[in-house]
Amino acid sequence: MIIRFIRGVNEINEYGPFDFLSNLLTVLAWGAIFYLSYRIYRKNPEQQVGWKAFLVLLIGISSFSITWVMANTVIQIAVLPLGVWILYFILKRKEGRWERYRKFAWLGFGANYIFLLSILVASSIGHFVYPTDHAETFVSDVKEASILSIHPTGNAKAVLNMRVLNSEIQSLKQSQIFDESWYEDTLYQEKAKYERFPYLLKDAKPKWGSGHRSTIFVEKDGKGLLIQTPTEHLYFRSTQSFVEGGDEK
Repeated sequence: MIIRFIRGVNEINEYGPFDFLSNLLTVLAWGAIFYLSYRIYRKNPEQQVGWKAFLVLLIGISSFSITWVMANTVIQIAVLPLGVWILYFILKRKEGRWERYRKFAWLGFGANYIFLLSILVASSIGHFVYPTDHAETFVSDVKEASILSIHPTGNAKAVLNMRVLNSEIQSLKQSQIFDESWYEDTLYQEKAKYERFPYLLKDAKPKWGSGHRSTIFVEKDGKGLLIQTPTEHLYFRSTQSFVEGGDEK
């Protein structure tokens, strides 16, 4: 969690795929954990050492977890408190030490569920703030964007019409990627001679804070975008071509 947050903060300056909601909820989760640990420490400050309590808390987070994918979000459910067990056997060697620090150990294990809640909340809010059925979630800033022909069927001299793409991006309609024409093209033509998406859209930035990472391909006629994320493929169509020098139809 700490490493992911630091990485996210570093991405702010690059205007990259910074996951604002996830990092915000992670900060709030850590804030809640520190507050609870402070409440525990304040009850008997003379019996506990602050840095030892914090170390016990961190070790207590270690657990055996079940990984589950829900709504394209990877979540981990802690089921066995491995860190608590390790601390129990270590602290039990000295009388009274386990009793003084066991609440911090169990708070560490419970922190897994605080983080789980933060992930679920961030994911739920993210579906509304950054909907994946809107192309502008993935293609929001095209000031530095360009296209690159990646297949012989593409025109190496084709360029991106940013004016058209900017005007069309909010009105792009999500469509089914498989249709009769594509089926016929791939069935009756040699694969090496046909590619429906011969262009790669480079340096197009997603909506700030969405955290979406994707590879975007442009259709041969310049009117379609194929957005490939780590979990799905999304296809959007435009009424105008945003490729100049392409195979417009």
